Amino acid sequence: MNVSRLLPAFLARRLEGRDTIRRSLDNAAWLFADQAVRMVAALLVGVWMARYLGPEKYGWLSYATALVGTVTSFTSLGINAVVVRELVRFPGETPQWMGAAFFLKSVASTVGFLICVLVAWIEPASSAPTRPLVVIVALGMFFQTVDVIDLLFQARGQSRVSAWVRIIGCLAANSFKAALIFGHASLPALAAAGVVELAVCSVGWLVAVRRVGMSPGHWTRDAAKARLLLRESWPLALSGLAIYTQAYADQIVIAHTLGGAELGQYAAAMRLVGVPAFIPMVVYTVAAPEITRAHRDDRALYRQRMGDLYRLMFLLFLVAALPLIAIGGPVARWLLGGPYEGAALLLPWLVFRLFFTNFGVARSIFITNEGLFRFGLVTAIAGAVVNVALNLWLIPRWGARGAIVSSIASFAVSTFLLEGFQPLARANLGLMIRAVVLPWRSFRS
Repeated sequence: MNVSRLLPAFLARRLEGRDTIRRSLDNAAWLFADQAVRMVAALLVGVWMARYLGPEKYGWLSYATALVGTVTSFTSLGINAVVVRELVRFPGETPQWMGAAFFLKSVASTVGFLICVLVAWIEPASSAPTRPLVVIVALGMFFQTVDVIDLLFQARGQSRVSAWVRIIGCLAANSFKAALIFGHASLPALAAAGVVELAVCSVGWLVAVRRVGMSPGHWTRDAAKARLLLRESWPLALSGLAIYTQAYADQIVIAHTLGGAELGQYAAAMRLVGVPAFIPMVVYTVAAPEITRAHRDDRALYRQRMGDLYRLMFLLFLVAALPLIAIGGPVARWLLGGPYEGAALLLPWLVFRLFFTNFGVARSIFITNEGLFRFGLVTAIAGAVVNVALNLWLIPRWGARGAIVSSIASFAVSTFLLEGFQPLARANLGLMIRAVVLPWRSFRS
């Protein structure tokens, strides 16, 4: 897909010779197509599954997903951004970097699965159907190791390939879910549908990488590069765990404090809020390599691109949040039905999480390029601690609304407040504040 060919002639002429802009537009178009398919699936099959299961069963499935996701956030080792950065900087060393990354992820996935089995075995909520659900969802970890191939296409700016793989996986999994619902399948069977998507994607990655003339069999297990990845990324691994805990601890606390039915209401509202949340990730995937190149070649251009990225993230928040605040409640009632009245009441308040999500995604590019991984770790841990403490305090008192307040307060601490305590981060804080206060003013001036 060459997006510049679809533009009006006068715009296409302006893009002539501007390879960076054209490449970014093409990548964004493919990533947008991928995420648009996911958005439609979330609205159709995802909502259908929530209605089919009901709040309580849907809540326990969400609990298992959150629990396994928390473990996965750490066992992914945080190496993705570092691998993409090194593939951009040293394309001639691709077999060594890919081999090191695949080896590390394979070992970590095995350890992660065993941790999930252990957690499921000692799970205190024995009356709930969580133990088999956690094990089933955790099986997907083994297929996620092959996702390392996606990093190669990210570094090369070949989002078309990644988009096709994920679209096929999404369509296969959601077709499977629809068939299960038609057949009145059990809750564990529906949990397995998520594993099917990861399995289909893993096959797709293997086919895709062979089509570009590369075979995983030619990757070399470079011990020095594996050690370098671990040395640079361990703060990112802990940060990933802290960030995921900050984002999903509320669901675990709600499940143990208020039960599966209340979690089902909260998780259903979160699913609807997450529909527009894919756009920042599209922007991140497209922008990260270009900002990394600017950081390497031109610091002024790097600052400009970071500032403009923050402006875009703020505008994307406004575009998504205002309609959800205005009509989110009635739309949720129509989509989810009467049993999810609680989700409809929560939805307008949950949208404020999108503001911090957008800026957190953009800020991660700054952290990676400046090598501030330890600082990023400190802010992430601080945010997680604040979030868990407030959840334990507020959820028993205010219910799911306490989880919303806890999330907003903790993200404000980790994304903005603590930036003032580090010199480079203070400059970044200035860029973020200017993007919010003056979103119409380009950073070129």
